[in-house]
Amino acid sequence: MTNETPPDVPRWRTALPWTVLFVTALVLVPGLVTGRVLSPWWHVTMLATTAAVALYSRFVNGVDAIYGVVMSIAVLHLVLSDAQRDSGVVQPLTWPEIIGDIAVAIGIVCALGFSVGRRLGAPARRYLVEVAVVFIGASIATWVLLTEPLLDGGETVARALLTSVFLPMTVLVAAFVVDLWNHGLRHNRGIQLCAASAIVFVVGSTTERLRLVGTGDVEGALLATTVYSIASALVLTAISHPSFRQHLDGRSAAVPEAGRSRLLMMGLSVLVAVTLTAVRPPNGAVDIAVRVVATVVLIGLVVIRLAIALHEHESARRSLQHRIHSDELTGLATRTRFVQLVSDVLDANWRSEHHPSVIHLNLDRFKNINDTFGHHGANEVLREVARRIDEAAQTFGASVARIGGDEFAVIDGSTRSVDDAVAHAEVLRIAVSRPVLVGEAPIFITASIGVAVVPAKRSITSEELLRRADIANHRAKADGANRVAVFDESMQDNVTRRMDIEHALHGAIGRQEMRLYHQPIIDIGTGQVSGFEALIRWQRSDGTIMSPAAFIPVAEDTGMICEIGAWALRDALGELRGWIDDGVVPPTTTMSVNVSPRQIADPNFATIVREALGASGVPAHLLWLEMTESMMLDEPELAEHTLREIRSMGVQLALDDFGTGFSSLSLLQNFPIQRIKIDRAFVQGIAENTNDRSLVRTIVALGHSMGLDLVAEGVETVHQLQSLRDLGCNKAQGFLISHPVPAPAMGSTMSALAELAELSLFRAATEGTDRVDIPVPVPAGAGMVGMSPRGPIGQPVV
Repeated sequence: MTNETPPDVPRWRTALPWTVLFVTALVLVPGLVTGRVLSPWWHVTMLATTAAVALYSRFVNGVDAIYGVVMSIAVLHLVLSDAQRDSGVVQPLTWPEIIGDIAVAIGIVCALGFSVGRRLGAPARRYLVEVAVVFIGASIATWVLLTEPLLDGGETVARALLTSVFLPMTVLVAAFVVDLWNHGLRHNRGIQLCAASAIVFVVGSTTERLRLVGTGDVEGALLATTVYSIASALVLTAISHPSFRQHLDGRSAAVPEAGRSRLLMMGLSVLVAVTLTAVRPPNGAVDIAVRVVATVVLIGLVVIRLAIALHEHESARRSLQHRIHSDELTGLATRTRFVQLVSDVLDANWRSEHHPSVIHLNLDRFKNINDTFGHHGANEVLREVARRIDEAAQTFGASVARIGGDEFAVIDGSTRSVDDAVAHAEVLRIAVSRPVLVGEAPIFITASIGVAVVPAKRSITSEELLRRADIANHRAKADGANRVAVFDESMQDNVTRRMDIEHALHGAIGRQEMRLYHQPIIDIGTGQVSGFEALIRWQRSDGTIMSPAAFIPVAEDTGMICEIGAWALRDALGELRGWIDDGVVPPTTTMSVNVSPRQIADPNFATIVREALGASGVPAHLLWLEMTESMMLDEPELAEHTLREIRSMGVQLALDDFGTGFSSLSLLQNFPIQRIKIDRAFVQGIAENTNDRSLVRTIVALGHSMGLDLVAEGVETVHQLQSLRDLGCNKAQGFLISHPVPAPAMGSTMSALAELAELSLFRAATEGTDRVDIPVPVPAGAGMVGMSPRGPIGQPVV
């Protein structure tokens, strides 16, 4: 819902209200100039305009009939009052005028009350009391300023009271308009016009009434006609404006400004009433009695309002307390309440034979359920799972809480040992694993469960016990999900070590702690180096070298892998460019760089590759990007799009650890792969194990049939190298050939590898000999002294 003019409203409908205002002003201004209303033109114009606007607002704007009816009565009363004055009646307020004023005021209050009800909903007790306070306060002020002076001047009680009651009702009009203004309608043109009308109406009617007791000095007939004509014209313009209908279309939530405005009006009403009562001395017993009774009523209403405020505050406090301690979706305890429950159980079992335990459950792959069945279906699953966990926990007297989106925790004070806690955890796991029906579809759910038991002879806080259960839960998920893991100190050590790595990784590139080591890839047929694989190492500030297996998973989880990977790509290409320029390696030498799933998912990755190639000046076809099967399976469409964009640059793509995944063949079919790297798990047993040899033979045949380049990883013995040569594998890398070496050692490494190419193994390959005897001679200075055939035969002495 919008509070402004709907965009599809024709322009003439927006211009028409201002035409109404212009016409009424046209017949009113001459009267202000001459000091006399131009009758009967003014009468005819006001009556005709009001009738037309009433019909227009009802049937064109769709505004409720109450507004047109009230305005028709008000303008008719205004015209009749002016006609009565034209006929020679000089009495300031005749009975017809008094009755008409009250009827019009009641009509306007009802119309605005209808608007407030539609906008705010059913009025609360607090709102009714606030309105009553404003009305009584205005009534006391009216009594002191108008009613009592009229009685003192000889007016009858009935005439004085009916003349005076008009003023408090005009104050109610202002109060209702302020409420509408503060409930999302400040930019509504119709309400803006109503607000202007209310100001004119209140100021004019107050001035006119006070003139009756000699407070004002304005000519009465002209004042009445002018004030009420302006107010009527503004209201007629408002109800004919297209935006006026919008304030009736829906309810508005309470806003702070509305409450503050009401309090301000209440305060002003009480302040004015009390001030006038104190400043103006009473005039007789009746005046004293009225003031006392009205003041007592006012004070009573203020006390009631305070009592309601205190009650609402207490209700809000209890509601907030309930929300803090009770989960809205499942009805279980929240994490805040659960911490208290754990503390209570620990205190109750202090120095007892029981060892309380916390069981932390996390639903496996719940995001898939949320994505498949939507928010509503996922909530149904959570409610059912919560009910099952609660029922299962009650069998051994435990309490349950929902501590996260799909996480639950159980505090069990009955356990005496770890075995008891594990047994109870299994009860919960089995309860969760039963299928849940969402609609008519059965959903199979599993949970990873972490268990933490209070240690013997040692105190522990509730937060520490919860943290231990959470750590164990993460271990259960990491071990494959749908299992139970029990906390032990080694898990804490792993978490501490991980936090240390994560903290130290920040800024490691800026501190120049990252290093690239390069492992040569040789052509098995010639023994010549065809390329290198860049392998990252982290030399921390204390000088220790950390392997990628220790910090890459942390970098993956934290997202820092994108920064590290981009640096590795730039540095590897820069080093290759330098070696080629210095003549260390041939111009055809390639560089292989590993990329992570996070990098593939990065929409800027292709740009990063393009910029690295441009900065280094390395031809795109010399760059190989290596990736595993898993990263292509997580987001296949995104991976395919990114890889095809990179391939279009001329960069070549390699599938690492081939054969260890589940969809290798489909990946070769769907993705632009040019190389497969045979995993070391198959290479290790190729010389002795017939199954491994058969698998490698199949992979090699597949690669040749698809025109793919083949690289065997993890070659550590001559037997393995000979077997790969016999099976037709193109290239190899591994410790037999060379360990990964730093860039400064590349010159000596290439010299040693050049001697390696002259070994009998490769000469036999070029001369057509099927096999050679071992051991193969190691060139002097190429490797370690006394190195066996299982050692690196191309490793330089650095």
